[in-house]
Amino acid sequence: MSARGPMSDGAMIADGITKEFGTARRQVLRDVSLRVFPGRCTTVLGPAGSGKSVLLRCLAGLERPTRGSVRIAGTELTRLGEAARTEFRRERVGVVYPRQNLLPALDVSDNLLLPLDTAGRRPDPELMERALDSLQVRELLARCTPSLTRAEELRVAVARAVLHQADLLLVDEPTAALDVVTGRHHLRLLRRCSEEFDLPVVLFSADPAAAAYADRVVALRDGRVVEERERSEGRGRRTGRAEHIA
Repeated sequence: MSARGPMSDGAMIADGITKEFGTARRQVLRDVSLRVFPGRCTTVLGPAGSGKSVLLRCLAGLERPTRGSVRIAGTELTRLGEAARTEFRRERVGVVYPRQNLLPALDVSDNLLLPLDTAGRRPDPELMERALDSLQVRELLARCTPSLTRAEELRVAVARAVLHQADLLLVDEPTAALDVVTGRHHLRLLRRCSEEFDLPVVLFSADPAAAAYADRVVALRDGRVVEERERSEGRGRRTGRAEHIA
């Protein structure tokens, strides 16, 4: 059973995303399409400069694509005005960055409940119990936020998105600043999060290890999708565009 409220279709669908900057219309993203469904984890894999961060910002509603569309749980995000996009992002999208996800002035418990408090909502008790145990944050509740390790802070940030019943979770560089063992543990936790809480999760990473924990891998290079691979597939499928730029 889904932990989240009813949605139109539960999916995140990006279609033909192109993003240009400046008067020279420099293309950072070129016709990128992506579909992520509840209970599925997708890794967008690419080196620095591949366009991962800009794609994340487009999917989160922080940037409006020059062309293309983003639909999250039935809502056409790219048709909303700036204020409406901000409200939608606050209510429906969880974003976890490598650093500075939590407010240092609040303890862990208050950080977890902050989005719900802001929205005037109370946490679902059953969901709270499941999230605290599954994401291993119960023992952290009374801790001061500055005392957390990097890995602990990430777990709290993910749990906060789950408790807020986000329709989409976007995670930027999930293994950044973590040692190999801790990084793999965090990737396993994110994979489990997508399955247990029926949540579409997208990881944006330059670390090839992130591919091993995803149901689908989308390789990005120079703003284009150059390869797509399902977990059950072997070598994956290169797009027609990849044949021209590889």
